[in-house]
Amino acid sequence: MKKIFNNTAIFSFSILLLCLLFSSSVNAQTDTKKERVYIKIEIKGMACPYCAFGMEKELKKVAGVDNVEIELKEGLAYISTPISQKPTKESLEKIIIDGGFTVGTIEFSSSAFKRTKTKKKE
Repeated sequence: MKKIFNNTAIFSFSILLLCLLFSSSVNAQTDTKKERVYIKIEIKGMACPYCAFGMEKELKKVAGVDNVEIELKEGLAYISTPISQKPTKESLEKIIIDGGFTVGTIEFSSSAFKRTKTKKKE
């Protein structure tokens, strides 16, 4: 009887632990998506894909940035970060100027910006 109780207790504890692990990861993902800041940066002077690639590399160095999209023809960069790691306007301006470009407008938003260009599906 004691052995059955131990097996049942271990099984119940394991199920409870799995439920807690899965529920906390779902909540973390939901909170992360809600708590992001989206940034649109106008970068003047980018003339070639090499320029865009260089800016992309530099913008990815900003804390919390994991995705950078550059629209070369429009001279725009789109990034997002967790709101807790929101970069300052001044720090973004410094990155652009240090890259040899001129900074235009920098916009911050709680929702993603509409893009002028749509990505091609491969």
